Amino acid sequence: MKLQQLIENHWYNRINLWLTFILLPLSILFSIVSRIRYLLYKFKIFKSNKLPVPLIVVGNITVGGVGKTPLTKYLAKELSTKGIKVGVILRGYKSKIKYPHIVSPTDTSEMVGDEALIYVQNNIKVAISKKRYLAALELLKNFPDIELIISDDGLQHYSLISDYKIAVIDATRMFGNKFLLPMGPLRENINSLGNVDAIVINGDLSPQENFLHTIKLINPKITISQQNLIIDKIFNPITKEIVNINMINNFNTIAIAAIGNPNRFFDFLIKYGIKLNGKIAFPDHYNFKINDIPKEYDAILVTEKDYVKLAKFNNDKIWVILIKVELDNQDIIRQIKNLKDKSHG
Repeated sequence: MKLQQLIENHWYNRINLWLTFILLPLSILFSIVSRIRYLLYKFKIFKSNKLPVPLIVVGNITVGGVGKTPLTKYLAKELSTKGIKVGVILRGYKSKIKYPHIVSPTDTSEMVGDEALIYVQNNIKVAISKKRYLAALELLKNFPDIELIISDDGLQHYSLISDYKIAVIDATRMFGNKFLLPMGPLRENINSLGNVDAIVINGDLSPQENFLHTIKLINPKITISQQNLIIDKIFNPITKEIVNINMINNFNTIAIAAIGNPNRFFDFLIKYGIKLNGKIAFPDHYNFKINDIPKEYDAILVTEKDYVKLAKFNNDKIWVILIKVELDNQDIIRQIKNLKDKSHG
């Protein structure tokens, strides 16, 4: 964990000279390999597959959490309210299942991954596979009425042709030191954002005006939106209680998180006036053990993603922060709906 903190500090705060000597050559190699791979797909040396229904990709160009899952869930639900039958595909990070699989509520996070369970628990049809094309085919085979598929992650997954690409960016971290992996957090060059259909900034847009202006110059047709996360409920899955912020502040409270950017979750809680007497960050997708749960607190606040792994402990001190998304620009929803309408035209 100390190594992870050292590298993240190098990426987002202050460049470490010794790490630069080690990581910069690897970053150059990563850049060359990534470019070759992109060109092999671009010139059709490697095959790309097209689905019979529109495919929307919600991805990012950096590693770590940026808010893709809340946005994907929001899009799926919002499009469903407009009468569109939606399914979601994803890799199923750390999944033990080696074949395309339709996710069910009885699956465990060890079987299918954290995000997949979040979607299925929100009544969204989900399939996982390391090859997203196979996940999509499995979804359509089992649910032939699906009219549109959203891929959670996959901007760099060139073997599946997308119809609409959304890049999500964390407003607080942005692109760190702006180097490619492993020297920096970038999966691909920042200029690649000119090739997406929409950018969603998770957080305040205003400090990024110069950057967004540059992207608009590269691609005048790009849609830009600000994503705000709002506390919907503070929910106890064991007792089924729902409390407000004033009530939770009567407890001796700690927050724990095993997500890509735990500090974003902690800062989010503090911003909403929740008093934290402690906070513990674990590595992303960490598999919690019983001893990881603090015993000296009255209330333990966690994300929806983390609770899919914590549920097995049946601890009534754990409260889930359920959030909802607000987009300041509904053009993304309209554009996606138009894609679906054209595909049926």
